[in-house]
Amino acid sequence: MQKKTWIAVSATSVLGLGLLAGGATAAANAMTLTEGSTGATVPGLNDVTTDVKGSGQSADVSFSVQSDSIVTPSPATAASVATPVSAQSVQSPVTVPTPVSPVSVPSPVTPASPVSVPSPVSPASPVSAQSPASVGSSD
Repeated sequence: MQKKTWIAVSATSVLGLGLLAGGATAAANAMTLTEGSTGATVPGLNDVTTDVKGSGQSADVSFSVQSDSIVTPSPATAASVATPVSAQSVQSPVTVPTPVSPVSVPSPVTPASPVSVPSPVSPASPVSAQSPASVGSSD
């Protein structure tokens, strides 16, 4: 019976994960992507019109190169002005070394502990009485 319970729990878990993944995919497709510095946007899959998306039409794209030279930017940038040299910083004062701490006095020697008195001898215990004989078993 335990095996059937685990099969049911596993199937429910897989179904829940599938629903979660499907919802996340649908939400991601509906969002538009925006680049932070330029503000350029790319529409989500749901924003594309149906005449382009899945229409089966294709387009041939070609690029032609007119020159093999390296392209330079049209407005040439001016050379940057040299920054002035900063003033020399002031030397920090020399710190005085801390004095050496004095040597500590040794602690006094502790006196020896007194010898302990031996404990008295305990009296012998009395002899215990004989126990009665046990009754035989009826096996």
